Amino acid sequence: MKYQKTAKRGCRAKFFTAGLYLFMLTAGLILGACRGYHGAPEAPPFKVPVSFSASGDMPLNELWWHEIDDPVMWKHVENALGENFTIKFAYQRIKAAEAQVKRARAPLFPWLDSGAGLGHATKKEGSSYINEDTILINSSVSYELDLWGRINSEVEAFELDLSAQRADFETARLTLSSQVAIKYFEIVALKQEIKIIGRQEERNRKSLEIIRDKYHFGQTDPLDLWQQEQLVEQTISKQIEAAKALETAQKELALLLGRTATKSENIKTSEFLPKLPPLPETGLPVKILKRRPDCMRALKRLMAANKRLAAAVTAQYPRLTLGASMETDSSAVKDLLENWVSTLSSSLVAPVFEGGRLQAEVLEKEARAREFLYDYGQTLLTAIKEVEESLAIERHQQELIGNLESRHELAKKTSLLLKEKYLAGDVEYLRFLASQLSVDELERQLLQERFRLIQNRIRLYKALGGPISLASPRSKGKSTAK
Repeated sequence: MKYQKTAKRGCRAKFFTAGLYLFMLTAGLILGACRGYHGAPEAPPFKVPVSFSASGDMPLNELWWHEIDDPVMWKHVENALGENFTIKFAYQRIKAAEAQVKRARAPLFPWLDSGAGLGHATKKEGSSYINEDTILINSSVSYELDLWGRINSEVEAFELDLSAQRADFETARLTLSSQVAIKYFEIVALKQEIKIIGRQEERNRKSLEIIRDKYHFGQTDPLDLWQQEQLVEQTISKQIEAAKALETAQKELALLLGRTATKSENIKTSEFLPKLPPLPETGLPVKILKRRPDCMRALKRLMAANKRLAAAVTAQYPRLTLGASMETDSSAVKDLLENWVSTLSSSLVAPVFEGGRLQAEVLEKEARAREFLYDYGQTLLTAIKEVEESLAIERHQQELIGNLESRHELAKKTSLLLKEKYLAGDVEYLRFLASQLSVDELERQLLQERFRLIQNRIRLYKALGGPISLASPRSKGKSTAK
């Protein structure tokens, strides 16, 4: 009896000692893995300015293109958001990111496996052979306890990737809407320019007829006639160039709309460039940075990198896995439920020596987090720069257009007066020709600068814009624009 008590005490001591060693080993591994890793701060790495240099009073509509009074353009933008293949491509990347989140969540639940099999054995007993069929059924379940939050950190990283992908999708939609609007108004401007050149050609031909009549009556020399003929041909060349640019722009717009280039001539537009509304309200830079999808994408990528750093750190800690299994086999189906063998298990696995791979992965994730921090900062700086640049261009462009309008009016008055003086023989033809060229050039330049003003305003709307509240494209490619 005394011997049995001594044996029991010895057995308990061995178990206690083994448990103590295991505890000390686990604690040592955890302390060794804790090097004091720090994720990147999830805040702007610079001081954000309090306000922009200028602001209007009109709040910006989510459907920013409705700020410009051109319903034909509205329809093209909204159709493009449903038909453009780049947008559909970006939408499918969201679907892929959603599937990655589901896959990442799988380790949070137990893993259950079941199997069945048939076996056939032949054995020899004496001079005879005995055949035996066996049925085998087994089932097992395993579950890793997320002691240190590693699995949860990985799940959160993939969820943040999904948010970043959604922001990337919104960035693509915002970019596409601005591209369609700019290309649309480029086409409108080119059509107007072709009409202006056509009127200039008609006027130059009338002047050519007058000069030709004067030449026949000996009132002018051939040089004036040839110069006017050259001016008519020059006008025709400009019309050809404008037609070429128009056809190219139409094909580019067809591509943005998800159509083939053969249908580009059927794209409807308005006849004239619209008048712009007053400047929109720019708001606070902090709010703009929180609303812009490209800034949100950069922030979500930074947050995801920090979660992956946390997962890499905790991957150095021990893992505890629980398991259970049951299996049975028998040569008769009725005996399967009588011969079950069940097993319960648990395992604590800790990395002891892996050549520094886990620590190197932590260092990589730490560097990646810093990389995304600086990318986030650069994205914010770019966003502020785009708004300020558009505001500055708007101011100077308005001044330039006002100056060109004054010059154009003066040039027209000068040209009319010189035409009268030339017909009366008071001035040389070259002075009249120079005035005509000045009027033509200023008229086309004024149109181009008005288009550039609209182009810059669209870029300002894009720089201030946030997510678009239109439905996402369907997989079959049908437009969802309303």
